[in-house]
Amino acid sequence: MENLLSLAIFLPLLGSLLVAIVRKEKFSKFLSLGISSVVFLIVLYLFLNFDWSAQGFQYRTKVDWIPSLGISYHVGVDGMAISLLLMTSLVFVVAFLWSLKVEDRPNLYFALFLALETACLGVFSALDFFLFYLFWEGMLIPMYFIIGLWGHDRKVYAANKFFVYTFFGSIFLLLGLASIVVYGYIMTGKLSFDYLFHLSFSYPMILQTAAFLLFGLGFAVKIPMWPVHTWLPDAHVEAPTAGSVVLAAVLLKMGTFGFVRYSLPLFPDASKYFIPLIFFLSVVAIIYTAMMAIAQTHIKRLIAYSSISHMGVVTLGTFAMDLNALNGAIYMMVAHGLSSAALFMSAGFIYDRVHSYHMDDLGGLARYVPKLAVLFMISGLAGIGFPGLAGFVAEFLVFLGTYKNFPVWSFIAGVGVVLSAAYFLYMYKRVMFEEETISEYRLEKWRHLKDLEAHHILSFILIIASAFLLGLYPYPFIKVIEQTSRYVLGG
Repeated sequence: MENLLSLAIFLPLLGSLLVAIVRKEKFSKFLSLGISSVVFLIVLYLFLNFDWSAQGFQYRTKVDWIPSLGISYHVGVDGMAISLLLMTSLVFVVAFLWSLKVEDRPNLYFALFLALETACLGVFSALDFFLFYLFWEGMLIPMYFIIGLWGHDRKVYAANKFFVYTFFGSIFLLLGLASIVVYGYIMTGKLSFDYLFHLSFSYPMILQTAAFLLFGLGFAVKIPMWPVHTWLPDAHVEAPTAGSVVLAAVLLKMGTFGFVRYSLPLFPDASKYFIPLIFFLSVVAIIYTAMMAIAQTHIKRLIAYSSISHMGVVTLGTFAMDLNALNGAIYMMVAHGLSSAALFMSAGFIYDRVHSYHMDDLGGLARYVPKLAVLFMISGLAGIGFPGLAGFVAEFLVFLGTYKNFPVWSFIAGVGVVLSAAYFLYMYKRVMFEEETISEYRLEKWRHLKDLEAHHILSFILIIASAFLLGLYPYPFIKVIEQTSRYVLGG
């Protein structure tokens, strides 16, 4: 069964090569959708057979790759990783489904997305530092071209900014990885990039501090945490819809995944030492970017700022050093992945039909695209943590766990929940209602607007049904996630 994990990781890359070689538009689209569906089914099978009562990593494969340097092909998953793999594989199915009508260079478009899927799945599965870094950096190139080639007016600027910021963060991550590999070599005389090998070390505080900061800067840029967040709104605004979906749902989670997978277990003392700093940055992100969202009139930029605010909740729960809070933080990674995907699909659909993201150009759309109006509202409710949806479970666990040890921080961060409801309802009112603010000419033009098509509706159903499932029956998912949380917290 362990080979199934490798098959899921590399099947999209194989598909990418086939798409690039065959160069047939219909073949590219349906092969991409078919491969991503098979990958999702494989990951779902692994998730359903995951033993949440057992500690450690499952479905492991380890093969020597560069023995002289201690580098191996080593993959495996714990409860957090298998949950993120399931969300990631579902999001890529939705991204391909949503993109079926792409007409601009579809072969290259789908080949890049397939390569990106392999990189994303690899990041969450790698148990070797070199392999992890390879997948981490491998994600940059396809996403750079997806934004730069299929984006909107300022696409090149946004793609360059995205690349420079994330590459800058990656350099610090590389230095952090190198520091602990060198330390392991000095202490044992054995050069190894194996994650499990380094877990057995108890690093001195000075090395923990330095490595935590180096790793942390790399992860903070990816999340992105305030104040290194400025690349994200531009990237989202200019990216095509499927690019924004993957960026928000999957790529941002790599940073928070890194904190849980690497920072907490490898540098436990430094993680506790830097709790005040992480909490300060998280709360600033939650409140400040929520207020920035309220100030926006561009719906995609508003959703981008809301993503930064919600990722602040994830980092808050991650460093609360509490089982419920960490469960909630990991749950939030999945829940936010689903809600942000649905929100960016809503924004992308509006742009496709009306050719504007600005609220001043919109208003009264609910009358003409009622199916979108309903699904947009459910997507927004999922994003603000409405009861019955996944986000509610996640936020409840984060704030419950954080309140036990840090009540003041929890209370301040809770203001962000109220602000999130305010900016979403304000945006929804401006976009879907307020028909009187739109000119007669535009309303007459909109009478012929076409509502969601079948592939749009199926995309929404996959995401929203998952959000309801996680919101109404969280028990099995929390048990799987808790397998990681207990291990990370030493329980």
